Amino acid sequence: MAGFNVPEVYSSVCKREQFHYGDDEVDGPSSKNFTFKSKKADGHFYYGVRIVTGSQCRAGTRDSDVYVKLVGSKACTGNVNIISGFLSSPIATRSYVDLLVQCKSDLGDVLVVSLGNPKHWLFSAGSEWFVDFVDVIDEQSKTTVQFPCYHWIADGDAITFTSKTTILKDVMPNSILVHQRQSTIDQRRLKYKWQVFPAIGLPSAIDVTSKQLPSDEQFGVVKGTDFTKNTISAAVTLQFSAAFTTIDSLSQFEQLAKAMGKPEFPTFDIARWTRDEEFGRQMLNGVNPMVIERCATLPPNFPVTSSMVKSSMDRGLSFEDEMKIGHIYICNLKIMDGLDLKEGYYSSAPLCLLYVNKANQLVPIAIQLKQEPGSDNPIFLPTDSWADWTLAKMYYQCAHAQFHQIATHYLSCHAVMETYGMGIMRNLPDAHPVYRLLRPHFRYTMAINSRARETLINDGGIIDQVFAIGGEGRRELMRRGGAAYNIHWTNIKRNVKSRCVDDPNLLPGYYYRDDGLKLWQAMEDFVAKIINEFYSSDEDVKGDSELQNVASDLYTNGFPANGGEQGHGFPKSIDSREQLVELCTLMMFTGSAQHSSINFGQYDMYSYTPNATTSMRLPPPTTKGVANNDTLIRSLPDKQTAATVITLAYSLSQYSQDELYLGKFPAEHFTEDKAQVEIGNFSKTLTNLDADIVERNKPLDVPYVYMRPSRVTNSITI
Repeated sequence: MAGFNVPEVYSSVCKREQFHYGDDEVDGPSSKNFTFKSKKADGHFYYGVRIVTGSQCRAGTRDSDVYVKLVGSKACTGNVNIISGFLSSPIATRSYVDLLVQCKSDLGDVLVVSLGNPKHWLFSAGSEWFVDFVDVIDEQSKTTVQFPCYHWIADGDAITFTSKTTILKDVMPNSILVHQRQSTIDQRRLKYKWQVFPAIGLPSAIDVTSKQLPSDEQFGVVKGTDFTKNTISAAVTLQFSAAFTTIDSLSQFEQLAKAMGKPEFPTFDIARWTRDEEFGRQMLNGVNPMVIERCATLPPNFPVTSSMVKSSMDRGLSFEDEMKIGHIYICNLKIMDGLDLKEGYYSSAPLCLLYVNKANQLVPIAIQLKQEPGSDNPIFLPTDSWADWTLAKMYYQCAHAQFHQIATHYLSCHAVMETYGMGIMRNLPDAHPVYRLLRPHFRYTMAINSRARETLINDGGIIDQVFAIGGEGRRELMRRGGAAYNIHWTNIKRNVKSRCVDDPNLLPGYYYRDDGLKLWQAMEDFVAKIINEFYSSDEDVKGDSELQNVASDLYTNGFPANGGEQGHGFPKSIDSREQLVELCTLMMFTGSAQHSSINFGQYDMYSYTPNATTSMRLPPPTTKGVANNDTLIRSLPDKQTAATVITLAYSLSQYSQDELYLGKFPAEHFTEDKAQVEIGNFSKTLTNLDADIVERNKPLDVPYVYMRPSRVTNSITI
């Protein structure tokens, strides 16, 4: 076989059998008796081959030209064709075929399996093929080795894969395995090419359209159907509802909010959404819990005085003492200052001061809607009229929602996870432990991101249509966010400490922090055990050229400076096991827990327009005592814009039928017993944590569910 420097020996298939396995076969087809009773000729060598397709829709193939090759330490087979009829249905699932391959000479130890799907220049429909794994049994020694695959083999593809999880050092004496690793990387770099975004400052991504993505990155049939159905259903229902809804009171926005069904934790109870403690809860446990930080000293452009907030503080202490103790917090959206706004749309760049009262509730006590203080920029207070105070909170939430969607959600989760995935796919072979550890956490991410770049965050896309900062304002926010971004922003241990919100005694009820830290620790412990199993020392990490290529590629190409620092916190090299564990945990956490926490509550938050929306129709108020109920209604977006925002929130909050949740790894990339034990232990830890969160939530008026492991997705799929 070309490139492997072993002779190709004559080989043929002397027996074929094919089966289907069902849902009740928990252990999968490997548990079946894998033997052949056919008569074997003297002087020949025999190898049993079991090829197992996945359980997803259309995993099988009609193509009679697909083949398997075995590469051994002494020789390799030729093309072993799989006859017509095997997995003939284009929607066949859960199928496998057993082959008995006869060879004229000994292959030696089988080291590499290759699967191919020859190019069809005319009719290729139905030829694509997804293989979970291949079992190879040496009939001479009666030993069985499993080769994990978990790839689509598209028309014209030929892929190779090995059995054991190894770093490059462990295979260096073996030219066959070294060649297999490098050829895999070379092939992938042709498919996974960088696209850079200097004009808008985003991390780099894959340079193809959604339809051109590699097969392994495309949505599955179930996911693609769910995504389309949810989006169309929401759009039709909400626009129809909007057409027959007259908005002349705040409560009538409830009709739009209920059009797609009641959210799990609705905010459209008017007696609830206007309460200050509800506003504070959303700063801690809503979809953007990353803005709040402890306020030790007031910013000079936010001239709140003791007399302004005295009535809001209930401990009898001075404003200054409350700050020193740690009861005063701030949300400062200065990044929104000066952004271009669309004609007829308005937003703000607010500052909000919050206070932890004796009841351990976080409540807002002062809001300034523009960064530059002045006579036309009043500081709004809870003691102002209901309309003035409510309007100030609505303008804050409008800016907060836009920042959430662009910076917290897309930039810091979607974009960076695609960048990480590119670094992994371009530089690591399947056998590498870091590939096998992290691959489940990139599932569907490139697919959803490529669609977002084409319809959501593109020029003239949905964001531009319904955000006050649509167009140049949106692009500038991306540039500012991209320049300031550091990868450790989604390291929750570092992040809560940097914002000085890590003390639960000072800031209670911050369940994003509490649950997130426990999830991070569970992931970090699991990752450390996997990494330490395959890296014996820091020197092993430093000497792993494949791993160092990941670091170099991400530092140089994945995270270009774009007005900030080169690499944005990603190192040029990885120098220790501890550093590698932190980086792998960061990637796992960002793509699972972090994204779930800031994504799946969007319908809860944005379904009721007065609670939070993405544009306002009147300029921010410049004086007090003028606003009334009618002002609030006229400030909110029109019903069609509101319906579109709700459609977006609903679509982005839906779980798919084929969703995979944290700790569930149906693709068994690791074949080693120790790794499988650690995966089992990790799953048990998550189950226990889930039960603890359920118990903690029982007395809460609004349970915090977004970081329950059973609701945290493995990857960004929406």
